[in-house]
Amino acid sequence: MKALNVFLLGRPGCGKSEIFRRLTTKLKTEGMYNDFIRVDDFPKLWAIFQKDDTTGEWKHCRRTSDGGYKVTDNGIWNEILKQVNDDVLKLQKEDRVVFIEFSRPNYVESMANFSDTIINNSVVIYIDCSFETCWSRNVARHEAALAKGTDDHLVSREEMEKTYLNDDKDALLKSLKVPVIVVDTDTPGTDHLIPKMEKISAEIKNIIKGGGL
Repeated sequence: MKALNVFLLGRPGCGKSEIFRRLTTKLKTEGMYNDFIRVDDFPKLWAIFQKDDTTGEWKHCRRTSDGGYKVTDNGIWNEILKQVNDDVLKLQKEDRVVFIEFSRPNYVESMANFSDTIINNSVVIYIDCSFETCWSRNVARHEAALAKGTDDHLVSREEMEKTYLNDDKDALLKSLKVPVIVVDTDTPGTDHLIPKMEKISAEIKNIIKGGGL
């Protein structure tokens, strides 16, 4: 089986982790793939936040009143994805699926940071979820982690609104030259995702059989 890259795109809190868990289980159960690697750009962004906080120079971000951070240097967004591209290139391997996760307002520009080697062997899953639902999930997840005594981070409301309130979904869907699947996760609960995983796995099968990868 050829190497496969799956882009998981959508706002923070849209349900990328849930889609990842369910899709890997589905692909493994159906005997399609057994080797899965997940690459998330947020640790790179968080490292930048922490460096600015430690040095006190605040070159790329600033603290917000709710304990989060707000990006002040928009140049870091593409720089982070270029680093992700380099990481993913090193992970390309037959019979392996690399999941690439990130959230952006400008997906068309963001996808341009990835090489043809990655894009040509890709499927894009756009996870459609309203801003308010994503924000509520982020807050609930943060509060639950703190209640357990876990050191957790929160993307501030200010940063969420500035960066993730709107995106270029329609332009993205028109510009992509690889298979794209839109999954709506605004509905409470997770049972509604079962038929969607069937659709995604069927789409991947068709792509592989048709030589699209």
